[in-house]
Amino acid sequence: MIDVAVLPLFLLASLLICLAPGTDMAYMLAVGIGGGRAAALRASAGVALGVLVYSVAVAAGTGALVRAFPWTLNLLRLVGFGYLAWLAVQSFLDARRGAAFGAAARDGAWFRQGLVVNLTNPKMALFFLAFLPQFLGSAGSSAAQFILLGLCFMVIGYVVDTAVGLLAGTLQRRLAQNSSSARLLSVLAGIVYACLAAVVAWELVTALAER
Repeated sequence: MIDVAVLPLFLLASLLICLAPGTDMAYMLAVGIGGGRAAALRASAGVALGVLVYSVAVAAGTGALVRAFPWTLNLLRLVGFGYLAWLAVQSFLDARRGAAFGAAARDGAWFRQGLVVNLTNPKMALFFLAFLPQFLGSAGSSAAQFILLGLCFMVIGYVVDTAVGLLAGTLQRRLAQNSSSARLLSVLAGIVYACLAAVVAWELVTALAER
């Protein structure tokens, strides 16, 4: 029913992909810098849930839907841009008020933020649609195989994202005691969010220009 022979190569490929600098890693740096280690733990869990959602979506045959309605990816880009831009503005406003961004978002807010950021990342959708089918192997059930692969990728991504967020959170913990340093941390987080928003905006403009 499930082909486990492809797992060693899949796990290695997944680890290399997760270790490569990208949107998730930049986002976790921003979270750790802006909210600290507790925020990083919650946000990485939200990102991991987003990975699982995409795995289930691929298993359910969402690829055919995306191919039939390619504008859905542009819609994801638009929502992702708006959300990242909002996070950037909030960070800059917190810096102006002299408060760390983490003071304004606690408990479930960081988890929801990580989930939304990941779900509105069209690169994640495209990645899963292109990457997971390469490791279908001789599985009797493609749905079960995709979910298994997605779970494996989720665990690896969670470990890497959490490590990055905790390292950034350690820096935040050391510097946030000083008010000027706290402002700087909020500014840095805002810059990362703004850069991510700019990347998504550029991808949206490019995609629309190619139509």
